[in-house]
Amino acid sequence: MHERTKRAEEMTVAQLLSQVCRMTGHHIKRHMERIGLHKGQGFALVHLWHHDGIPQHELADAMRLRPASISNMLRRMERDGWIRRERDLEDQRVVRVFMTEKAKETHREARAALRQMDDELNAVYTEEERATLQRLLLKLHARFTADGALSSPPSLDGLREKGESE
Repeated sequence: MHERTKRAEEMTVAQLLSQVCRMTGHHIKRHMERIGLHKGQGFALVHLWHHDGIPQHELADAMRLRPASISNMLRRMERDGWIRRERDLEDQRVVRVFMTEKAKETHREARAALRQMDDELNAVYTEEERATLQRLLLKLHARFTADGALSSPPSLDGLREKGESE
């Protein structure tokens, strides 16, 4: 048996999940960097593609980020020409987030990079195993979301083309 496999088999479920999440995050980061985005920025653009002009606080909620974290990320995205922020005309307290032309041109690449990552993960499992894994991860997600113990990840619904069925 390979030494790494043996060590992995000795880990607790929490340790394995933590390691797999970290490795998956690094993999997604590499995919996003190829198109000039940081990991979270790609998720933000996928969400904005479906909800362009969304209030900043709603984007933060959707991505399960604190207001300060989303502000910093959006500031960098604005500086780099991915988004623009504008005050709502009817309620000046609300800041809306819009994609720029640069982001609209790149959203297909970002979505394709995320889809490629999903395909790579899915290639490891049979159809039945994927369904079981998804069910188990959703169960964990629901538990942690209900407990408020962990932030949930951004929705991957944006991986589908507009109008594509579930």
